[in-house]
Amino acid sequence: MAGATHHSTPPQRPGAKPAAPATPAAARDARVVRHLRSGLVIRLTEEDGRTLAAVRGEVDLDCADLLEQVLTHALHSAPGGLRVDLSGVRFFDCAGLNSLLRAAATAAPGSAGMTVTSVSAAVARVLDLTRTWAVFPSAAVAPRAAAVRPAVEQAHPA
Repeated sequence: MAGATHHSTPPQRPGAKPAAPATPAAARDARVVRHLRSGLVIRLTEEDGRTLAAVRGEVDLDCADLLEQVLTHALHSAPGGLRVDLSGVRFFDCAGLNSLLRAAATAAPGSAGMTVTSVSAAVARVLDLTRTWAVFPSAAVAPRAAAVRPAVEQAHPA
């Protein structure tokens, strides 16, 4: 089409205000990584100089390597450290735990490192059974998962 002009945005009338973005800044700046077979979703956002990784879905042998890669990359590219929210994880096994432990171990000495801020009942159960809560001392059990933790602790005293 000779003479046709392609506009990436609709032309503005003189004096018209540009349209406000439809989404908040945090949603625009989010990066989302999905594992198509398992349904795992990792949403990365920047907040207060730190990166937040919100993990949703199932973490097992099929997708644990992806979780480790994403967390490791985020940890190394986040000068203020990495916070990991696992409250949306429905299934979590030892492959998931190993991916968390390996990612956390890659933090540079003296860096802000990786902090797990919240866990689901599935994650809490694995941390209880493997006695690895000490590795993630600031992790809080999500409110809906809190009732599960005491039962597991009674069944497996320290």
